[in-house]
Amino acid sequence: MTLGAVAIVPVRVGSQRLPGKALLEESGRPLFLHTCEPAQRAARIDKVYVATDDDAVEAAARAADIEVVRTSPDCRTGSERCAEAARSIDCRAVLDIQGDWPEVAPSDLDALADQLLSGAAECNTLAAELHDQARIDDFNVVKVVCGVSRKALYFSRAAIPFRRTAVEGAPGTAPLRRHIGVYGFTRDVLLRVPELPSSGLAETESLEQLRFLENDISIHVIDAAGDPWGIETRADYDAWLQRRTDRSAS
Repeated sequence: MTLGAVAIVPVRVGSQRLPGKALLEESGRPLFLHTCEPAQRAARIDKVYVATDDDAVEAAARAADIEVVRTSPDCRTGSERCAEAARSIDCRAVLDIQGDWPEVAPSDLDALADQLLSGAAECNTLAAELHDQARIDDFNVVKVVCGVSRKALYFSRAAIPFRRTAVEGAPGTAPLRRHIGVYGFTRDVLLRVPELPSSGLAETESLEQLRFLENDISIHVIDAAGDPWGIETRADYDAWLQRRTDRSAS
């Protein structure tokens, strides 16, 4: 039976900024399993998979009753790992949920899946408005600029669009948006990803989605209802732990 939308969480252990990030478990369980939870609760996702080349990740996922697809250690990006896994999965659409984004709301995942399954997009992602100057200046926070059709024009670690005047909210001023690390693809589009050529933009910015754009894959951008943050550094992980504690206490 062909599934509708599935979620694949690509997990590698060799993080450069925070070594062993995926398996950090000061919350009581490995970080990547927290990323799987919203996908498991999403109404429009038929099944959740973990794609990995790591034995410890596979063991932790199987202990949590999550199906694992073993992938090559040669995968260069999360989307390439998802594409390899998707070859063995009969489905219509795939949500590639980066393993260090544990706070994405199930309703936002449903919105991505709905758009893909309706045929309104071949690729999509999430974004949220960005106002804090420290976050705007942080190269770990990826920014996205959209056109009037809500398709992405460009992603960058730099603060884009550049504001010639500093008046936020002035008439005609475009908002700054931060990218949220989830991509949706129709299965056919995802399977094309590993073979896409690159002009060097993706490598220059270290942003794989630029390779999609320069190969004419339109990325629809949906505003997230939630306020998730990715975990790139130890400070990010500690802040996430604190948010969990604060939510539990409230």
